[in-house]
Amino acid sequence: MTRVRRRGVWLALPLALVPAVAIPLAAVAMSGSAPSFTRDVAPIIAGKCAGCHQTGGIAPFPLVTAKQISAKSELIGAAVQSRVMPPWPPGDRSPAYVGQADTTLTTRERATLVTWAAKGGKVDGPARRPAPRKGPDIRGGERLLKLRMQAAYRPSAPRGATDDHRCFLLDPKLAGDSSVTSVRIEPGRTKIVHHVILFRVSPGQIAAARQLDSGSAGPGWSCFGGTGLPAGDGSGFVDSLNDATWVAAWAPGFSASRMPDGTGVPLAAGSQIVMQVHYNLLNGNAPDRSRALLTVAPASAGLKPLRTMLLPGPVELACAKGEQAKLCNRNEALFDLARKYGPAAAYAPAGLLVLCRGNASSPVASPVSTCDRRITAPTTIHVAAGHMHLLGAAVRLELNPGTSRARVLLDIPRWDFHWQNAYTLARPVTAQPGDVVRVTCRHEVSKRKTATGAPRAPRYVLWGEGTTDEMCLGILQVTRG
Repeated sequence: MTRVRRRGVWLALPLALVPAVAIPLAAVAMSGSAPSFTRDVAPIIAGKCAGCHQTGGIAPFPLVTAKQISAKSELIGAAVQSRVMPPWPPGDRSPAYVGQADTTLTTRERATLVTWAAKGGKVDGPARRPAPRKGPDIRGGERLLKLRMQAAYRPSAPRGATDDHRCFLLDPKLAGDSSVTSVRIEPGRTKIVHHVILFRVSPGQIAAARQLDSGSAGPGWSCFGGTGLPAGDGSGFVDSLNDATWVAAWAPGFSASRMPDGTGVPLAAGSQIVMQVHYNLLNGNAPDRSRALLTVAPASAGLKPLRTMLLPGPVELACAKGEQAKLCNRNEALFDLARKYGPAAAYAPAGLLVLCRGNASSPVASPVSTCDRRITAPTTIHVAAGHMHLLGAAVRLELNPGTSRARVLLDIPRWDFHWQNAYTLARPVTAQPGDVVRVTCRHEVSKRKTATGAPRAPRYVLWGEGTTDEMCLGILQVTRG
């Protein structure tokens, strides 16, 4: 038995795990000679592991020197054999994505690492030096924007709450119309940052943003559920979901992202950006000063506008059988949302039921949630992502489910909050008016007892902004026309 650490959580892993996966690799490991560390193993570690497993990386320990790698050989064998590492959440039903081969292991690479570990993890020479960390990918005609909170902010939350959503106004000083072509969001304090979203702010909204900022103590302003700014364009709720004002987002596991070739997120001249940072105070409240690096191209580049489409689904999770507590009552749970985040938070669960079921009068608790959205204009789907919190178990995004034209856009059968990302389809998918996109989420209340940071006390769990609440959210980046 050995242990694998996944973002602060140690998992017990036997060296022979799931028979369907482990037996073929174990058979390889027990036959033949051990692979050469320098010739066979070191290149795999340098190319597929050391990007995270290096000093200052997201992983909990470095795998850079031969000594470091050999000392973790048993751990490497168990994690690779069980497919815990390297992390690649999309399952076999998912389509191919850009960059997938750079992240995942081939069958031969997996067998090599398992065999080497099973043979004792010996080294016969030096390790390979990992590729240097890449800076922003600045292409011809683009320029780099460095946006950072003006001052450090120490998060705080109302008594009894553990989350703080704070918005900060950032000025990219855009003299002309531009398109964002890539984004790297760098949280200042990864232990307390739950997510970051960048919203575009039109010139007509800037005065309202400044008023919110000046009216709040300290940097920024409180902003549960969004920026708190008026839409200003008369768009309705569904319109705002079909064309959200997102520029980019970050959550644990996200890496830098480049928009699909030929596309960019439009930013009009004079626009600014709101950086919304969700702080989870279960891990402290140290001062944070997050930043974002953006590359932008001028309007003359002729990039096709890339839009964000949000697909939220209702969350209705009852207490487990036999559990009793005040917050197991749904109404009490709604009052608790309003107490923590304001009255508007208590309306979100009903709004999602109306959006997805057409009726909020008889909510039914279920671990599985779905929501359909009908496409209203010719659309090309380029990027797919899902978002849930700590009770999430699986998420799937589909086009035209249950028909002969059904296409899976993203399927994550084993959700892990600590490994989230957005996936660019290797082959964009076209959709026509009348087509349907569906998000399906599965949650497990039992994860409350095991997931680090999950709410331990029994309660009826609803859609909410806090880490101890839940979400069911599909995210698509699309072009239209």
